[in-house]
Amino acid sequence: MYPIHRVFCATAFELESERRILEELFGSFNETDAMPRGVLFAPLFLLRMRDKRPYQAEIDDNIRECRYYLLALAGDWGPPERNFKADYRLALRCKDDPALPMGDTAVLLRRYEDDPPPAPGLPAPAGKFETPEQFAELFRGILARWLEETAPK
Repeated sequence: MYPIHRVFCATAFELESERRILEELFGSFNETDAMPRGVLFAPLFLLRMRDKRPYQAEIDDNIRECRYYLLALAGDWGPPERNFKADYRLALRCKDDPALPMGDTAVLLRRYEDDPPPAPGLPAPAGKFETPEQFAELFRGILARWLEETAPK
């Protein structure tokens, strides 16, 4: 039995293709990298949820139960119906609480050359991307780092 590390994946609406990349990457990374080292990463997604506010208590519970939190943004926190600012702050508090499993958070930011500046108060991203291929490369690097943290030595 593999230890399972849950990863809460929050993605902006306009990053649906990146969310699909996450699904594919988790599968291939688990198969080729994580499982041979005795680890399994299990992603949690907000699928086709236009307004997450009615489910916020359940979302918060899921964040508290996760080992990792990934946030993919496109320049701001998102509209009120799908805003991730409070979720990200909760993930940071969970990371600072030794009684909870949260080990790390990562933010990836889609930035095009002609984009306006990111919204004030966004966290420093672990990486910026323009293309889905760049996104996949950045996230694969994050998964590799998380694997090093969690895999048996």
